[in-house]
Amino acid sequence: MAACPEVLPLPEAVVGTTILHTPTQMTIVAPTVTLGVLAIVLGILGYLFFVVKKKRQTEGTYRPSAEENSGPRSVAAPDALKLPKEERLI
Repeated sequence: MAACPEVLPLPEAVVGTTILHTPTQMTIVAPTVTLGVLAIVLGILGYLFFVVKKKRQTEGTYRPSAEENSGPRSVAAPDALKLPKEERLI
């Protein structure tokens, strides 16, 4: 049998150097990429959390009527403010 002239053998240096085909490369690259993406996502979420928290502290609406109408949380008038006894002539 004659060798097929269209298929050329690859040099020894090229064999086995394809990207991400060996198990050792996959065990290094896959966790690194996964942890990198996870770190970026957590960083963005942390940044957004602190921005929203700071914005809620510095901005908002003041509604005193909502505090007055809250019901049981409102403070009742104390009994200490009774009027003095009426003065009478002798």
